[in-house]
Amino acid sequence: MPRSSFILVVAMLSAFGLIASDVYLPAMPSMTHAFGIADWQMPQTVSFYLLALAVSQLVYGPLSDRYGRKPVLMGAGLLYLVGSLGCAAAGSYSAFLAWRMIEAMGAAAGLVIGRALIADTCDKRTSAKVYAIVYPLVSLSPALAPVIGGHLAAQFGWRADFIFVAGFGAVALLLALIRLPETLPAAARVRTNPFNGFSQVLRDRGFRRYTLVVCAIYCAWFVYLTQSPFLLTRAGLSEEQIGWMYLPLTAGIIGANWLTKRGLEYWPYDRLVAAGVVCFALGGVVFLGVAAMDWRNAAGVVLPMCLVSLANGSSLSLSVSGAIAAEHGHAATASGLVGFCQIGSAALMAMAISAVFGTSLAVLAGAVAMFSLIALGACLGSCLHHGRD
Repeated sequence: MPRSSFILVVAMLSAFGLIASDVYLPAMPSMTHAFGIADWQMPQTVSFYLLALAVSQLVYGPLSDRYGRKPVLMGAGLLYLVGSLGCAAAGSYSAFLAWRMIEAMGAAAGLVIGRALIADTCDKRTSAKVYAIVYPLVSLSPALAPVIGGHLAAQFGWRADFIFVAGFGAVALLLALIRLPETLPAAARVRTNPFNGFSQVLRDRGFRRYTLVVCAIYCAWFVYLTQSPFLLTRAGLSEEQIGWMYLPLTAGIIGANWLTKRGLEYWPYDRLVAAGVVCFALGGVVFLGVAAMDWRNAAGVVLPMCLVSLANGSSLSLSVSGAIAAEHGHAATASGLVGFCQIGSAALMAMAISAVFGTSLAVLAGAVAMFSLIALGACLGSCLHHGRD
């Protein structure tokens, strides 16, 4: 196992992009009024951020395979800081959207290179154990970020959220500069066209199957993140109260990660993936029941998602590890590609669902149920082909 300082820095690098995604969720309704836009437009800032985050990951994987992990990480980190400060200073919706995309282009490096650092230093099962430590730390960001962001927005205005984001990113980059070794020696770097690895990764059946599970879980998660602030506001909650509503989900993610780490000692790898997906499907069923009963209070929005959070804490981390450590032999390229598929699909689905169907409990329930069926189908395909230890 890598040292604890290594794991902590990797977790921070992986988290700062997600913190920037989630920190202003409780402030979305007030930002909608500040920019003078319609309700459905504000969730698009999350979707465009995720799209830029997704596409940028395709670039950082091959570049870090060619030039090393740390130089690429440091350059992208500076872009992230500039984008975050630009968001804080934005005077219009269009300017805010542009700075969000610049912020995302920098944040993508932390996700890609964080996963590549783990793959450089661990085999598949050890990687899964490291993810079981990293993911609870990373999972604190979508829960704590809205809590912090809600209080900062209430006390100082929404711009303070992005000043906080820039500060967190600066600390993470400083620690990476001081504490992280270069895990890809010059002799191991790709000398040919670094983008040639995409075809080899995509031909790997294991990569495709694990990535489908990752995408299904993440799509459901981000549809929830873009729908829930409006549903909770309609339920009568304030910005500060909405921020606290994401903590139970983090508890589910952390608990599932802990059980997954223990379960790797006794259960086959894919059986653990399937167990999390079953929880995902149960969450979809409960959501449909709550929507059918027209249960519009906060519990009806949060409690079904707690079941989905168990899949986020188990199947998601295992599937990311499995996709990167599959037989293709291109860790950083696979890291960028799985990140592109994961976040790109979530961005497109969250954007399309909000724009086409609006925000309602029925829309959220239908989306979660649909994505859980996709994940179940991927697990069934895995069982039909062969089991993995």
